[in-house]
Amino acid sequence: MAELWQRLGLVVNPVAGADKKQSLRAAREVIERSRAQSVLTGAAELGAAALAEWRGRTQICSPENDASGSPPGREETRSLACALLREDVDALVVVGGDGTLADVAQVCLQNDSRVPIVGIGCGSTNVGRLITLPVHRASEFDVARVETWNPDCLLASLNGTQLGLAFNDVVIGHTVVATIDGQRQDADAYERMQGKLVPGKPRLVGNSQTEVTRVDSGMETLIAKGEGIGTVIFGFAEPRFVGKAITGAVCLAALCAVPAGCLVCDRPLAMVDVTAAALRTAAPVASCFVAFDEAMEVKVEGIDGAMLCADGNPLHRLQHTDRVVVSVRRNAVTAVRTLDARLG
Repeated sequence: MAELWQRLGLVVNPVAGADKKQSLRAAREVIERSRAQSVLTGAAELGAAALAEWRGRTQICSPENDASGSPPGREETRSLACALLREDVDALVVVGGDGTLADVAQVCLQNDSRVPIVGIGCGSTNVGRLITLPVHRASEFDVARVETWNPDCLLASLNGTQLGLAFNDVVIGHTVVATIDGQRQDADAYERMQGKLVPGKPRLVGNSQTEVTRVDSGMETLIAKGEGIGTVIFGFAEPRFVGKAITGAVCLAALCAVPAGCLVCDRPLAMVDVTAAALRTAAPVASCFVAFDEAMEVKVEGIDGAMLCADGNPLHRLQHTDRVVVSVRRNAVTAVRTLDARLG
């Protein structure tokens, strides 16, 4: 694969994670170890700052301005990725968190591009399928020890309009995980959508009008309803779940190669601000799970005030008249993974 990567695109999210210098250093390490001859990237901290002393050819690519009101960093990286695809790069090296990688993947999908994504995770979680290596392991990147593959994704739509992609999860809740003052915390999802990092408190999302339903060939199966819904999470049934029966029906979905599932729980789950002491004394957690594939979809209605989030990206503050639909897209984009990750 090394001989195909003569011309790389580089996208760095300047606001992802807690250590900007580490992100830029990781970008340079991957570029150097990729053996590329030329790199197209954005100005300053969008990529060029990582290549100040690199001996190859650097070309600055100017993305189109977009006044969509997205948080700083997010629209910049999407616009840059779109511009780089127009330049016919051999691969895209993306340094950012799960949300940044999902945004770049959405650009690839919208442009019907199969350019491989090399994901260097510098975000707060880095657990999505597009992560090739975390930022602290960028120096281990080896073109002889990676391969391309085509991961599935979740498509999150609102009232018939596709809003985002997810390669880890789609969550309906009030908080997202973010890095605040150097610490990983639960952040208010609505404030995060406005570009502000403010600590938030996870809380229930359901009310008397809330319903979660799986739809298969016109047949509907009610998953959960009512005020007791604490969170709604969509994710993947990973191969590592096979044989782990304690994971419940996720284990069965993985065993049968059904790609995704929807979990409805009576309390918030997508959070990090929890202690061992609190967990030991907590009441039993009650949840229900359904599996679904590309021929099905799951719809959520009657949510008021909670946020629809995809891979940590807050997409929309829901109102009671909104309808959320989540579906599976098989082989959505082309990504790069290490051989060790595949074998694991």
